[in-house]
Amino acid sequence: MDIKSTAYFRNEVLRKRSYIKIDWCTKIVDNPVKTEKQPDGRIRHWGFVPELGIRALRVVTLSDGVTLHNAFPDRDFKR
Repeated sequence: MDIKSTAYFRNEVLRKRSYIKIDWCTKIVDNPVKTEKQPDGRIRHWGFVPELGIRALRVVTLSDGVTLHNAFPDRDFKR
């Protein structure tokens, strides 16, 4: 499977947050708990992975809904 991602995701996000796994991100994009479109067209996807405990992982894709652009634990997300 070919995972689409931006240079920012590959060079910055994965470098700064090396604990984040690409398969976590793709699973959340494929089956999110919640999604929301940003004003700039990007799409936020939230989901949970056991490795992060109770914190949600927010994955931001480009407007196509599949190209990974950002990912980080979102401590403010409420189920």
